[in-house]
Amino acid sequence: MQGQIGDALKSVNVQSIASTGRMVIGLTQRSLRPWVTDFAAPLRFTKPSDDWAVRMRTNLAYYRGNYAAIFIIMVIVSILTNPLLLFSLVLVSAGWGILLTQKGPQTITIGGKALGPFEQKCAMAGITFIAIFASGLSSTIFWALGVSTVATSIHAVCHTTEFHIVDGDEFGAPASEGPGQA
Repeated sequence: MQGQIGDALKSVNVQSIASTGRMVIGLTQRSLRPWVTDFAAPLRFTKPSDDWAVRMRTNLAYYRGNYAAIFIIMVIVSILTNPLLLFSLVLVSAGWGILLTQKGPQTITIGGKALGPFEQKCAMAGITFIAIFASGLSSTIFWALGVSTVATSIHAVCHTTEFHIVDGDEFGAPASEGPGQA
């Protein structure tokens, strides 16, 4: 058991985490729609009628990058306005950064007990778990998720879809009915 977990932890490296982050940011940037002229244009909001489900499905696919950006911005603002959360995230990130960028296996002795790389990563995982709950990161993320879900739903239902041409292959949703149908 310890060998399997240790092998999995050895395979984690900073470059793969950074490349995954760059990939997610790139996908979000490619699917962003213009904020002022399209996403938040006041003349494109109307009271929904019986077409609310079509509007929601189409707008969720069409504006998915904007909705993801709203969630990410809300999480960042929440973290920056909570000093304890910001401080704990900086400390935990620094700890993981130091631990994952060590050259070769380093042994640390704490209280007469030698900790190898596996034990160090397990200890850091425990510290991270405690820091997440003590600083309120989980409640911050769930708050941002809830608020952005409500805002996204309201926007998706009230924003007209008459100018959207959604390609089902590109967005993972069925193609819309075309101009003037929704």
